[in-house]
Amino acid sequence: MANTIDHFHSALKTELDLTQKYIISFSEAKDSLTRKSIGHIVKNKGKMLRPILLILSGWYSYRASNPKSKDDTLFIDDIAKVAAILELIQMSSLIHDDVLDHASVRRNKATLNNLKGNRFAILLGDYLVAQSLKNCYQLIHNAERIFDPVILYSMLDSISKLVLGEVQQNNFNEHTHSYKNGVDKYFEIVENKTASLFSLSCFVGSSIGSRDTKYTEILKQLGHNIGIAYQIIDDIRDFAPTKEISGEKNFQDIRFGIKTLPIIYAFQFSQNGESERLAGYFNSRKDLSKKEKNEITLILTGTQSIERSFRKVQFYISNARQILSQLPENQYSIMLSEMVSYLSESSERAVSDIIKTKP
Repeated sequence: MANTIDHFHSALKTELDLTQKYIISFSEAKDSLTRKSIGHIVKNKGKMLRPILLILSGWYSYRASNPKSKDDTLFIDDIAKVAAILELIQMSSLIHDDVLDHASVRRNKATLNNLKGNRFAILLGDYLVAQSLKNCYQLIHNAERIFDPVILYSMLDSISKLVLGEVQQNNFNEHTHSYKNGVDKYFEIVENKTASLFSLSCFVGSSIGSRDTKYTEILKQLGHNIGIAYQIIDDIRDFAPTKEISGEKNFQDIRFGIKTLPIIYAFQFSQNGESERLAGYFNSRKDLSKKEKNEITLILTGTQSIERSFRKVQFYISNARQILSQLPENQYSIMLSEMVSYLSESSERAVSDIIKTKP
């Protein structure tokens, strides 16, 4: 069973290398400063989960419809182009996220807002969205095989949901809301901001792989559930003490007033003055000492906020596995199952890291 992202990068090396080439090509700019800044973002690539899901969903439907195909060159080129456009959209959202979240580091490199300021970063994120849309049009104008009105509408609809989710999250973080309804609002935001691109990845990949819609909606729902699980896992990781698990995050969400699921649960189930103590750290914007992190961890574990969040991950992981069981098995459905297991194992490691180091 795969337990690292390298498994997928190795298995899909041809497709992902070509995707990276198209990302560079589709994001090019004549202005030297813009070009240099884009290079900083493009070279600092992440796990590429969405392109991986798009490629796997595409291959699944393609092989289901073309089991004896021997020349797959055109299909690989098609799917790499769309994966590149999707990743450009994701990159733009991360640039905007870094501004909203006051992040100074991403993947061990300085964020664009840290290097060039918020105004420049926001404008460059907008430029990448514009480039992605321009390249969508170019593919249609050139009468390429991969785009039809349904795929184009799905991409535009997901971009709209993504931006709406950013607006909703900003409003949710900046204003006082009843934590009684906070969980519902959280999931509404996550469905727009995160799950929309995951479900789009699977939907578009499957649509490119085959015009037969038999598997398309199933894979779209798979992406939806994976996307929500992924966001909750990311929320939990923020409180993991081990750097290999938390990355550069490490209590960043609470410091900058981001209402993630563990934080919402902690406020909702706190007692004996815990909410007041937690509120003192929420949006404090200061570096937290080890003692302060320990106190936050005690509140999170005492209110079972980490465990409650983990149970939600398990719920969506279980949904994803049930959805996969509806698909006739081939090597790509097996890899999709491995992706679900990879996410499940990631959440288990994060929770274990928090619980075992509880002060």
